[in-house]
Amino acid sequence: MIFLNRFFILILFILSSLNAAANDNETIIEIDQPRFSEKGLNEKSFEIKAEKGLKVDNDLWLYEVEGKFKTDNGVWIYLYAKKGNYFQEEMLIELVNEISFYTEYDDEITAEQAIFDMKNDIITFNDKVQHKQDINIINCDKITITNNYENIKYTGNVLTRITR
Repeated sequence: MIFLNRFFILILFILSSLNAAANDNETIIEIDQPRFSEKGLNEKSFEIKAEKGLKVDNDLWLYEVEGKFKTDNGVWIYLYAKKGNYFQEEMLIELVNEISFYTEYDDEITAEQAIFDMKNDIITFNDKVQHKQDINIINCDKITITNNYENIKYTGNVLTRITR
C-alpha cells in the first residue's frame, strides 16, 4: 500500500511538472510571406511584407522586410530591413539590421534600428544613421521624421557633407 501511495505521488509530481513546462513554452506559428496593407479614404496607403513571419503570442517577428507607403503629396517611400517586429493594433513596426528608407528622388536614410509609427506618422531612426540626398550626406545619432515626411530632425553628433 505504501508503495502504491508513493507511486501515485510520483505520477502526480511528473504530471504537474510536465504541465508547468508546457505552460512555459510559447506557441510559435510560422507564416510564409506575410503581408499587411491599408488604403484609407484620405489616400494614405501602406504595404508591409516579409519573406517569413513568426507569430509568438501577440508579436509577429518578420524576416527580410519590405514595404512602401504614400505621403499626402503622393511621394512613395520604400523600406527594407533584415528583421522587424509588427504590432498590428498599434500600427507600429520596429525594424533592425540593414534598414533603408528611400524614395524615387535619390533620398535615402539608412540605420541599424528604426521604429515606424504609422498611426502617428512618426519614424525614428537610431544607430549608425545616415541620410543621403543626391550627393549630400548627413551622419547622426538619431533622426526623427514627422508631419508626413516633411519635418526631419537630426540629433546627437551630426556631421554633414554638403556638395553644390
